[in-house]
Amino acid sequence: MKRILLILSLSTIHYSLIYAQSATRAERGTDSTLGRAFAPNLENSATHKLLLIPFYPNMCMSEIDKDVNGVNHEDFKHITEDFRKALDLAMYSTIHQNYITISLLQGKNKSDSVLNYVYGSTGYNYDLVPGTDPDAVKSNDSVKKQHYIVKGQLQVPQDYSKRFMNVVIKNPKLLPYLYKRYHTDTFIFINELDIKNVDNPTENLSEDTYRRLVTAHYSVLDKDGKTIVKGIATTYFPFGENNPTEIGQKYFTVLARNILKDYTTQLSANLAKEQKKQGATQPKGTATNH
Repeated sequence: MKRILLILSLSTIHYSLIYAQSATRAERGTDSTLGRAFAPNLENSATHKLLLIPFYPNMCMSEIDKDVNGVNHEDFKHITEDFRKALDLAMYSTIHQNYITISLLQGKNKSDSVLNYVYGSTGYNYDLVPGTDPDAVKSNDSVKKQHYIVKGQLQVPQDYSKRFMNVVIKNPKLLPYLYKRYHTDTFIFINELDIKNVDNPTENLSEDTYRRLVTAHYSVLDKDGKTIVKGIATTYFPFGENNPTEIGQKYFTVLARNILKDYTTQLSANLAKEQKKQGATQPKGTATNH
């Protein structure tokens, strides 16, 4: 009997050690893409749960489909879907390391019906990129009257330095419905994806004359519909890269990191502002408990 109790005690100690090691790894984590450890904001991780909304299939403008077709021999529709899934996967793989994240496009929560409801409940505005000086942008009535989808194809102005595609919630029941169904208080809308060939200004960078610019237009909203952060994320990639999966893993991940950085930076700014506001309203002579 004593021998049995000794074995059980040792097993309990062994299990406790394994659990403690697992908990430590879970708290700190490893950014496999960057190859370095990261320390997520545990407070934000515990209090925020994010839902990813991929772009509507027609909201993709790609100038490299012919080159991609030469690699995978897929038609336009399937190439767009490859890019759509690759960006969604890059977003999920990046963000879920810091926050509980749900994808509607992949995994156990995949739902075409919910996505159709989302797309039917939203619209778009071509707005100024945050931080852009309105006085530096000449008014253009043709932009306001622009039809973004013409005969099933996306038609948008090309000046991403000044404007981006912003989501508009037309159905007031949408976010409450998503909040109730998925218990998510933050919604990341990818509104548009653009991939185009651009001149390569750097001499002897490669044997190619061109490189590619990929731009993701995004809006991050809270459960009440208030915008937390919005804008564009951009990066370049080589002209000869034509595999959607590899483009997603190597370069869409950069977009995801930029969006995550903008989101967490804004959360920190909002928290600091709220703390400052509370400090200003606190009566003089009142001690603060720590």
